[in-house]
Amino acid sequence: MGTTPRRKIDLLAPAPSYTYSPRKENEWHLDTKSPQLYEGGALRDGGEVNIWSRDYIGIVAQYAAVGMIFGTLPGTVYPFLFNYLNMEGTQVVSATVLLNMPWSFKIFYGLITDCVLIWGYRRRPFMVICWTLCFIMLVAMSCMDAGAPYYPDNKYATMDEEELTPEIVATFNESAHHVGGKFVVMMIAAIGYVGADVAADAMMVEVAQREPEATRGYTQTTIYLVRTAFVTMSSIVTGFAFNGTHYGGDFDFSLSFPQLMAILSVCCFPVIPLSWYCIKEEPHPGVIFRDYIAELWHLIQMRPMYQVIAYKYFSGICENFTITCSDPMQSYWAHVTPLNQKVMAIIGNGVFAVALYYTGKYGLHWNWRTMHTIALTSVTLMDFTVTMLTTWDVVRNQWFWLGVPVAEALPNGISFVIATFVMVELAGEGNEGAVYGLVGSISNIAIPLASTFTKNVNSHFDVTNADIVEDSHHVRWEVTYVLLIRYTLNLAGLLFLPLLPRQKAETQQLRMNGGSSRVLGIVTLLYFALSLCWTVMVNVMSIYPSTSCLPIAGGPGCDGAGSNRH
Repeated sequence: MGTTPRRKIDLLAPAPSYTYSPRKENEWHLDTKSPQLYEGGALRDGGEVNIWSRDYIGIVAQYAAVGMIFGTLPGTVYPFLFNYLNMEGTQVVSATVLLNMPWSFKIFYGLITDCVLIWGYRRRPFMVICWTLCFIMLVAMSCMDAGAPYYPDNKYATMDEEELTPEIVATFNESAHHVGGKFVVMMIAAIGYVGADVAADAMMVEVAQREPEATRGYTQTTIYLVRTAFVTMSSIVTGFAFNGTHYGGDFDFSLSFPQLMAILSVCCFPVIPLSWYCIKEEPHPGVIFRDYIAELWHLIQMRPMYQVIAYKYFSGICENFTITCSDPMQSYWAHVTPLNQKVMAIIGNGVFAVALYYTGKYGLHWNWRTMHTIALTSVTLMDFTVTMLTTWDVVRNQWFWLGVPVAEALPNGISFVIATFVMVELAGEGNEGAVYGLVGSISNIAIPLASTFTKNVNSHFDVTNADIVEDSHHVRWEVTYVLLIRYTLNLAGLLFLPLLPRQKAETQQLRMNGGSSRVLGIVTLLYFALSLCWTVMVNVMSIYPSTSCLPIAGGPGCDGAGSNRH
């Protein structure tokens, strides 16, 4: 070609000098449609690596840090902002929404880490920048004065308004409401660790694709096992050390919020040098953005790509459909105490980790469809048994209610990690971040969509908190109806299972021989874009009192008293 190569995206000039020629059309076609298989069926040259070695242990550290911080930070919103500072419900919802929203934008993080070079590298500088941002925000929160709690004695929080004498009210810390505004930096910290997570995902794909087919999947299983282990550790910290009475807990002792942030900052800091010195990344020549987008668009039009995205999206909506009365059922019917719930959640995370370990050791060649069918069916049957026996007052025991989710963690863990195997098979060289981020964004978007549908469907039944407390024969039938709807839709997710390839070899066969469809590629991007807009709109609407009551935002309706329920 006689054209001059276009300018590549690079924020800082790389140390070595590179020459780069745009890909020829036929070469680009071979890279995306007919992937070359290397020794042992590997998808990428370079040979299998040991992620526990000095050159790659930094990748493992990324997921350890994400597990610790992501496992802790969102869990502090309710006890600190609501219980300790007594902030308005809408402010607490706002904090939760803003903390979770970055996960829906993983594809855009992926585009940045794929395309933007810093000193000639794509992944490591992005990780360092994102973890530095997160670390600064954590240190800032650890240095802030949380002030005194709104209620000097937590028993005042549960007293009726007429019982609160002027003398008692005078002891309240009215300035506590204003303290919460300073902790908006919590949301900036989330932007940091989500960005680092996406860059780590892209690096993980590069490493996983170097594994031979016989062992490909070990890397994903290992890093998610590490992340789950640190999520469990964070649950132990928040469950026992951040569980004082002022935070709505059961203990007389507790870490303060700034102290907890100081612990997180200590956990976060070592990841910054590990991201640079303990991850081996080859210098990259840069990309021509137009060619990169064209290649990504070609990949989205390929059959395995749009099939897997459709499977993740539609099955995700069905399988995440739930009920709105689960918490009151747990509290009023099963009489579950918060401390016992936290303890069993920790045990459940441990079982989840065990499931990941055994899947990585024995299940790399299991049929993905068969295992997901077994996992979903077993979880549904166990859950159905517990909820129905509790609803009709056959067995109302907190250990019976809490024990089944622990048992469900085993098939859930198997199903979770198997669903990640296909993502490595789809990515091409150079677009690892965008592909993994796109499929991850689809999965994350399906959850709030399912939540919105859940609230809208359940609003037509008498399953409010007051109804559950009443516990009449009519209410039990209403709960039964919503449970039957839930489990029917959960199992309906299996209808989309044929869209998921059975195994790694079938995925590669589809890439080579499955063809492509421009129309289905457009449809895929269309429902992704619309769903992303819907998710952002619903999340923003849930923040404001005037719109949070609307049915479209999952509210009860804004007529009458419903508009005041926030």
